[in-house]
Amino acid sequence: MTSSAEPRRNPPSEFAALVFAIASILIFLGFSVWFWVQAPDTVATHFDSAGQPDDWSSKTGLLGIFVPLGVGLPLLFSIRWIWARLPISLINMPSKDYWLERGERTFLFDCLMEFMRIVGGLLALLFASILVIIMREARTATMPEWMTLVPTAIFLIATGLAVWRLYRRLTPPR
Repeated sequence: MTSSAEPRRNPPSEFAALVFAIASILIFLGFSVWFWVQAPDTVATHFDSAGQPDDWSSKTGLLGIFVPLGVGLPLLFSIRWIWARLPISLINMPSKDYWLERGERTFLFDCLMEFMRIVGGLLALLFASILVIIMREARTATMPEWMTLVPTAIFLIATGLAVWRLYRRLTPPR
């Protein structure tokens, strides 16, 4: 319960985060279909530090790994009952004990689910960007270095911001 002396917290936008995760999965699936139709049978699946391909696989094998991961991880991250049924001792969140002692388990899990769904959606988008990178390489002889760095940097920055938001949201009022 929130006492009158404590500032009112903004509720997490858990639903908006779920919409983001679902939209990201759909975008990833769209890019997967595009990749399946457009990519040659053999594609580069690993690149050296200079951006040159140094390992090749079939597009079927690549999608056989990417589709379960690009859909499965965001789905796993988005299903609340999975996380709510875990023993609370396995969940490591900022100020967890503070919120549990005040009977705010629902708020704690709302924050967790917002975070998990955002990260899940970001993972789906990262997998989609990797398909674009691989497809770009399939059409040209070399790949600019920024093509691999930018999606990764965006993923890391956005995930860092999600961690910061979770931390700020769960910081106890003073």
